[in-house]
Amino acid sequence: MNARQSKSQNLNENSTSDLIKYNSVPDRTVPIVAGLFIACLSGWWAQSIRNSGGLSLPYARADITIVNFLCVLPLAIVVTEWMQGVLKYHSPGLFKIVNLIALTGTAGILVFLFSSSHASVALSEYDAWESFILRPVIAFWLILSLILLTGRFFRTEIPQGSVRAGKLVWSTVCLTALLVPVFYIQSRVDEMAQQVDEYLGSGRLGDARQVVREVCILSPWGKIGGQPADDVARDLDHDCFGVERSLAYMNQQTSHNEESTYHRARLLAILGEDQSAIDLLLPWYDKSTVSPLTSQLLGNLYQQQQHWAESQQAYRRALQAWEKLPASEQQQAGVVASWKGIAFAERKRGNYEAAETAYLSALSLAPTADQHFLLAQYYEDTQQTAKAREYAHQAMALDATRYGQSGQKLITSLQQQHFGCLQVWRNGEF
Repeated sequence: MNARQSKSQNLNENSTSDLIKYNSVPDRTVPIVAGLFIACLSGWWAQSIRNSGGLSLPYARADITIVNFLCVLPLAIVVTEWMQGVLKYHSPGLFKIVNLIALTGTAGILVFLFSSSHASVALSEYDAWESFILRPVIAFWLILSLILLTGRFFRTEIPQGSVRAGKLVWSTVCLTALLVPVFYIQSRVDEMAQQVDEYLGSGRLGDARQVVREVCILSPWGKIGGQPADDVARDLDHDCFGVERSLAYMNQQTSHNEESTYHRARLLAILGEDQSAIDLLLPWYDKSTVSPLTSQLLGNLYQQQQHWAESQQAYRRALQAWEKLPASEQQQAGVVASWKGIAFAERKRGNYEAAETAYLSALSLAPTADQHFLLAQYYEDTQQTAKAREYAHQAMALDATRYGQSGQKLITSLQQQHFGCLQVWRNGEF
């Protein structure tokens, strides 16, 4: 009787042990930390290449890199758990081969990243589609390899018979890895297309070319202004080549006075080489007889670099120089541009009263639709709803073709931000 009880007790203990072993949930702390680490590291790497003038293929931007790596992380964790909990015990030889392939492929990817030169030309549609495929593949491969490596280092092996992912889990992680980055990238491409329009409107061809190249990588089917992105990229390459040729010719001249220096700096600004342009202008800016054009261009360059205090000082100096000149069309345009630059810099610095004064000064000199809409945007930013609505309507009335849609969009935004504010909904005039 005692033998039977002992045997039954041993069977129950073994069954309980097997049940606990089968239902044990693996600790995912190490793979999650490893995935976050490689995602942040890859994002930093992509951004460093972008800052150096490359395209950080195939991701183009740091945020896109991080999104791709994070979305692939759940899939990599599930695959790793399956490999360690199933494949390792049923086919240990195949498990070792897969580990070796993963680590060898990762080593090859790293060697390629550190040894290849940064791409700086627009890609063809075929290359862009290749980049589209490589994004999830590279992210999955690197994270999977790092999880396998850290699993061995920290000895977080998955026991045989651990919880196995069902079909719902597999389908969810696969869809997350593939679809979420696609939707995110498309939203970023739409923003980048608007950014290209802004750069082209301000004559910054170099910056526009950089963004269009990124669009060519991220969206092979993308369009900018109704034209295929690769066509826009080729046009910008041609235009920038003409600017670069003019700049090279000017650099060959032996005498460089302030006027020639200004024109060279302006060409550098068009190409997006802001710091080089600033370095050219600073020696002339330090002189008391500096031209208002030089100060104004320097203010714009500081603005592009988000150096708001320096931008405001340069625009102030340009304003003082313009006001000393005889009245003319160019002089008035220079004064208005200086006030607008001052207003924008003060707004970014948080000096809202000074910014409002500058905007109103520009409006008093040039009561155009542009000035009215700038004030509308300023009042929207500072939560002055009634004034924002008033100036938006005036801009729409002065130039319905240009500001009809954007003015309506601004007013709609005011409605959404200040729902229930009777001043916005008053009269129903939208």
